[in-house]
Amino acid sequence: MNWGIVVEGDRDKAAYPELIRKIRNDVGVVLAVPCENDVKLMKHFVGWLKYFEWHAKIHVDKALVIRDSDCEDSIVWERRMGEILERCRFTPRFPVHFHATKCELESWLLADEQAINSVARSRGKAGIVAVVSVQLESHRDAKELFRKVISKVGLPADPKVYQEIAGAASITRIGERCPQFEHFRESVLAC
Repeated sequence: MNWGIVVEGDRDKAAYPELIRKIRNDVGVVLAVPCENDVKLMKHFVGWLKYFEWHAKIHVDKALVIRDSDCEDSIVWERRMGEILERCRFTPRFPVHFHATKCELESWLLADEQAINSVARSRGKAGIVAVVSVQLESHRDAKELFRKVISKVGLPADPKVYQEIAGAASITRIGERCPQFEHFRESVLAC
C-alpha cells in the first residue's frame, strides 16, 4: 500500500515515513512532500492531494496530512484542515486523514534516548545522552531542545539524522513518554 504524506519540512519528510512503517507493516512507498512550514502547509496541502490524485508517479492508496500543533489543541488544527478540504470541494479517490502532532515531532524523537545513542554509536560518535526530564508534550521549543541534546553526541540536526533516529526509536517508548503519540498511531491505522 502506497502512501502520500504532506508535512511541514524536510526533517518531517525524513522521519514520518519511518514512524508510519513502525506502526503498519503493509506500507510500500511513502511519497512525502514538504511544504517548508505550517503556514504553507495549510495553504498548499489540497494542491498536494490533487498532485497525489493526478500526477504522482506512483498510485497513492492513502494520504495523511501532518502538521505540528505547537502545543495548542491538536483536534482544532485537524478540524481546520478537514474544513479546508471540504470547502475546496475536491474529493480524492483515496482516504485522507489529518494529524496535528502535540507540540512538535522532536518531542517524539527526544522520547527515546536509546535511539539517539544508537545513531550516535553507529556514526562513531562518543558520549551518551541521558533521559530528557521534561514534559515532552508540553515543552514549547522541542526543536531547540532536540538540537541541544543531539549536539552533545556530535549529531547534526539534518534530515538524515531525523530519519535514523525515527528508524531506531521504539514506538512503545515514545508512547510511554508521549501519550498523544497514540493519536498519531490511530491516525495511521485509520487510513
